[in-house]
Amino acid sequence: MTRRLVFVNPPVLAADRHQVDLYAEALPFGLLQVATLHAARGDDVRFLDMMEYLDDDGFDDALRPERRWTTKPSGDIHCHGRRALYRVGRPLSWLRERLSEGPAPDEVAVTSCISFNYETTHAVVRTCRELFPKARIRLGGFYPSAYPDHAALSGADEVFVGRHREADEVFPALDLLDVTPKLWLFRLVHGCRYRCSFCMNRVERVEEVADPARVVDDLVAVARRHGVRTFSNWDPNVMLGARVLGRFLDLVIERGPSVELKFEMGIQPDRLTPGIALKMQRAGVRAMTIPFESSEPEMLKRFGKPYGVRQAMDAVAMCRDMGFDTSALFHCTFVIGIRGESLRHVFRTYFAVLKAGGYPTPFPLSPAPGTREYRLHEPFLRGKDLSELNGHLWPTLESDEKVALYDRFFEIVNQPDASKAAALAADLPRDAREEFDRQMAWYLEGPHRVGDPV
Repeated sequence: MTRRLVFVNPPVLAADRHQVDLYAEALPFGLLQVATLHAARGDDVRFLDMMEYLDDDGFDDALRPERRWTTKPSGDIHCHGRRALYRVGRPLSWLRERLSEGPAPDEVAVTSCISFNYETTHAVVRTCRELFPKARIRLGGFYPSAYPDHAALSGADEVFVGRHREADEVFPALDLLDVTPKLWLFRLVHGCRYRCSFCMNRVERVEEVADPARVVDDLVAVARRHGVRTFSNWDPNVMLGARVLGRFLDLVIERGPSVELKFEMGIQPDRLTPGIALKMQRAGVRAMTIPFESSEPEMLKRFGKPYGVRQAMDAVAMCRDMGFDTSALFHCTFVIGIRGESLRHVFRTYFAVLKAGGYPTPFPLSPAPGTREYRLHEPFLRGKDLSELNGHLWPTLESDEKVALYDRFFEIVNQPDASKAAALAADLPRDAREEFDRQMAWYLEGPHRVGDPV
């Protein structure tokens, strides 16, 4: 018997324009895989994507007053400030209108990735329950897999935990989407075996999730059928699948599809050899993310990283010298907003990115329950709701004054131009300004070359 299924991808929340930017490519790959699987089985499938994938002109619109969802506390449990969170995506009224257009479904499947965005997901589940009281509502994705008891509070009939292994074998059918995206995603491997202090991605064994030859076939088919030319890898640490990655790149080079590739979930820098970088260049890789995390050895040890800042700088400098446009297209990430971190960690890491030739991309710490960073900060977080652990609320900082100072730091270390950063840093408190000046002097000594001391 044919079943009627509705799949819903909820909107997310953002505190500032930088966070809006992070969602620009958060496409519903996994949910669309499941929808494609059911469509192939003969089910009647509708796919409702509430996200909006904004370009540069749309970022400011995302922070309009009418998109304000709620306010949340900023700083730790001792602070008094609050700030607004804005909806990035379509409103619940849009969902109601779309759901009213067709017959009542037998089942509704809702996904959710980031735990501190759970409120929009719960609102979607409640809306679907109100409109379709007899439908079975399922909630899956990374958030319910990590926090199933909390996800059950949504009112969903079922919380799906873990991977949908049948769907892993399916390449999503873009025909189910209302609008063809400007880029699409692909997967090669699942999981990361490292246990970084701020990350929930660790698995015991890294697995291949797709045959490289089939992935290349799928990318070619999507390019021909839908005109999509840019594809972004969505694996948390694709370098742990070196054999699969190498085979994939070889096939792209061999078959010569005219596509642009991006690896922006993170390329482990100590595993990026000149040979792999050359293959990437020949295969049409234009953008990637190189995690720096910190210039301080003690911070890297705390994080549990298997590499140091020198390896990260060397990786970017090597690609820069090979002709990659690293200053615009290599996002170099680092964590800030850790209680008690040094000013040197903040500014030296920023200038290490610029010295190597990368694009600085700071990430405010979002201390997720179950991680070591959460346990380390727990005395200052106790009683905070999941929705209050959004890093852009600076949930670990100890005073409203420190929160305001970090707002300024964040703007400074997001600047790809050191002179603009210096202008913003001109009126920092004396100790911060002096540290900024010391690190800028180091940066001005000249560009980093592979093998240079840090």
